[in-house]
Amino acid sequence: MGRVEFGRLTEAWRGEASDFTPLLAERLDEIGAAIGVDLVEIGKTEVPTTGGRRIDIVAEGEDGTSFVIENQYGRADHDHLTRGLAYAVAPPRARGLVVIAEEHRDEFRAVAEYLNDLAELDPDKGIKVWLLEARAVRIGDSLWAPLFDTVVRPNSFTASVGAVKRTEGGGGVDEFWSRFTDASLRQAVEQVISRWRSFGHAVWFYGDGRHVTLAARGPATGGIRQRSVIALYPDGHVVIPFRSYAGSNSGIAIPALTTESFRTQANAIFRLDSKSARTGPGWISDATVNDLIAFATNVANAYRAEAERASEPLDLPDGNG
Repeated sequence: MGRVEFGRLTEAWRGEASDFTPLLAERLDEIGAAIGVDLVEIGKTEVPTTGGRRIDIVAEGEDGTSFVIENQYGRADHDHLTRGLAYAVAPPRARGLVVIAEEHRDEFRAVAEYLNDLAELDPDKGIKVWLLEARAVRIGDSLWAPLFDTVVRPNSFTASVGAVKRTEGGGGVDEFWSRFTDASLRQAVEQVISRWRSFGHAVWFYGDGRHVTLAARGPATGGIRQRSVIALYPDGHVVIPFRSYAGSNSGIAIPALTTESFRTQANAIFRLDSKSARTGPGWISDATVNDLIAFATNVANAYRAEAERASEPLDLPDGNG
């Protein structure tokens, strides 16, 4: 086995904006793992702001909320923190700010902890902040990879993420349906939602209407609550929240949904590669409705089985009616 080597970010990636930021946008799953959030959207890089500045990355969580990510080489400075905060708190408010640097000074850690305390007291107005320290690592002559260490994080984020910006009705419903441009695609999605509700499960719409999530009751650290099953988008693509199955949002992993065989089955159904959690546009159609419902039902049944295994029986439908 080769020797493990650690290095500075500049040793591995010459340019912060030209090399490191695009790399992070491609590795949102690793950032998500570090902060405990399933980041399902490809990160948008160099996002312009009203003040003429640019945000390094804006990503989307599985629950539909956005996360602002600022990164820099060396020690974090005031510019990246304040720029990220200014963008994150502007309408529509982001769910969190992530600042990645090689070192975070004590005064910045104190500011982040203060903001997290305020956000815990008033979640609707507060902004949650993560400070990550990054360095490069490789084994032998392999390519460099980023390694993250979370030095500041919100105290209660995992328990509360996914509980915001979703509703069974309201403006998000109309906004979601207004985004469809294909009548047959809309009809297929309507069929999925109707059948899912007929089984007694929940459907979450979000305020911006960007997607809808099928949900089912399952175990979480706080007891039994609704958990994400799959997300549907108006352009016909779907997102499978594998990290949510592994407990990133609920704190409770579902073993049956984290096996290699389950992932292989999901890859075959949705035509995914080993690293992807989303299909291409247009995957949803009349021909795929039954496969989608069957997959989602298997996830819901796994949630129920895990709750029963933990001696918390649930009176839930099996989705076959």
